[in-house]
Amino acid sequence: MKLKFIISGILIAVIGLVLSHTYRPYVYENHINDFHLADVIGSIVCVPAAVLFFYGIDNRYSIKQYTIKGTIVYIAYEFLGLFHIHGTFDVYDIIAIIISSLLFYGICVWLRIVNTQK
Repeated sequence: MKLKFIISGILIAVIGLVLSHTYRPYVYENHINDFHLADVIGSIVCVPAAVLFFYGIDNRYSIKQYTIKGTIVYIAYEFLGLFHIHGTFDVYDIIAIIISSLLFYGICVWLRIVNTQK
């Protein structure tokens, strides 16, 4: 069971990387307005990928706890751009992190893979 979570996390991260290196350049080169989707691909996949990966490694915390912690960490990471420590600050990335975290957790509840007793 643990291996499924680890593989799923890695697969989501790989899909995000592939889309960042294929879809994003295509959108930019063709001047397509995709409502910032190409800009936030990494922010959409970061929390689900990290949560599944780390839950597969160590499931003493619940999916909910990992999702909350992951969301906080990635938002904090985005704020590093304000201090020129990492990349650039982008409010669309923060919105994408929050929305993808909520959707991810909702899907986990719907699929009944949330461990509520932790």
